[in-house]
Amino acid sequence: MRDRIVKSVFWLVWSRVVLQGMSFVSTIVVARLLSPSDYGVMALASIWTSIGALLAELGLGAAIVQFRDLDDRELNTCFWLAMSVAVCGYGMLYVAAPMIAAWFDSPRLSVVLRVVGLSLPIVALRVVPDGLLRRRLQLDQVSRAEVLASLVTIPVVLGLAWAGAGVWALVAGVLVMALIQSSTVVALVKWRPGLQMGGRGIAEILHYSLAMLGSRVSWAVYEQTDAFVLGKISGAAVLGTYSMAKQLALLPVEKVSAMVLQLAVPVMAELQADRERLRAAFLRGVRLVAWVTFPLCIGLMLVARELVELLLTKKWVGAVTALQVLCGYALIRSVAILLPPVLMAQCRANFLFGYNVALLVIMPVAFWGGSVWWGATGVAVAWVLVYPAILTTMAREAIRSLGLSLELLWAQLWPPIAATAAMVASVLLVRWAPPSWPHQITWMYLALLVLVGAGTYGAALLACGGPIRREMKEVAGWLLHRDNTLTAK
Repeated sequence: MRDRIVKSVFWLVWSRVVLQGMSFVSTIVVARLLSPSDYGVMALASIWTSIGALLAELGLGAAIVQFRDLDDRELNTCFWLAMSVAVCGYGMLYVAAPMIAAWFDSPRLSVVLRVVGLSLPIVALRVVPDGLLRRRLQLDQVSRAEVLASLVTIPVVLGLAWAGAGVWALVAGVLVMALIQSSTVVALVKWRPGLQMGGRGIAEILHYSLAMLGSRVSWAVYEQTDAFVLGKISGAAVLGTYSMAKQLALLPVEKVSAMVLQLAVPVMAELQADRERLRAAFLRGVRLVAWVTFPLCIGLMLVARELVELLLTKKWVGAVTALQVLCGYALIRSVAILLPPVLMAQCRANFLFGYNVALLVIMPVAFWGGSVWWGATGVAVAWVLVYPAILTTMAREAIRSLGLSLELLWAQLWPPIAATAAMVASVLLVRWAPPSWPHQITWMYLALLVLVGAGTYGAALLACGGPIRREMKEVAGWLLHRDNTLTAK
């Protein structure tokens, strides 16, 4: 398992360093070329396509990772179930598109939904192959598929945006990404579906997968209800501004925590029978994620205005306040994202389902109140105030299942919190200093703030990093293909 982890980390990190850098630059360029209303229409379409993709997946990817001895008949059943649901889902979306567009008072949305919905059966093609690669911890193969898909998609989106295609640049990006990634994963896994279906374990697989499906659909729906409510109350332009703020705020989560999550799910599934090693793996993940994401989230909050004005131009300045508030939500979520794999490894899918249903019931009410009260910023405030209160339920259950004390968990979190606080203090001192010439040049002032913050945080890491310095050195060795001993402490 150690060799598979090292290989997976190497590919996961380097592929994301390159791809996310390219993706970030392309997002900035496209945002400068398109209008907030273009992003608003795409955000409304994404509500339905993301939920449809989850329904088509049926939770089968998680079941394939969790159950280690599936035969070909069971895998065939999973494949044809996913494809059938995806095709039916697209048909329903095609019929409902005009009604959805009328409800949101967005005429363009109807045709956008009918085109972007084609991604549903394309994504369903890779449900079983992707699950097999993740179960084998062949995340290097998954990363190769993502690399190729991004390398093809980014020039397409940029070219269409430059040509004035508007929202269709974003639609084309979704379709091209899905097509290239699915075809590549299918080619890499060397598994082909057959017509023989059934198997003795199919009932247990479906029970687990349907519980995971309920959990993920509930999660996806409540994740999208902020856009749903805001789009209905405030319109596409405000929604586009909020969507950009949320996309920027969640960059540390999507680029760091999500990468750790890809590794955590199969690793914890393999360690499910060893509680001590499972606990050690969780604590290591918490340390690594917290030390990386805490300064990124809070640092982005501190320089939000300069960053938006410099990269996106002043037409996006309305996103600044929502961005700053959402950075607080991103910080909490960056660690919370490691809790579900613990419960999944212990087959607690029913608990995750109930937890996400609770979020689905409570969060839309909070979003509605925030949207009516203060528009996009009010929705962001709902994320920061209401989500953590509900999260405590899952955190308590995961901690209890690991036999983990709050004192031990706090011992992993207080050093990065203290280092981040020192970083905040240093940046605020620069801001409160008497005005000087760097204030007059946005990029220079932004660079000064970043350098001061990064320098202070680096010094704090050296002073109170503890075991994290050794673990970072170990991970760096993996990235450079140097041999290091993998320890669980």
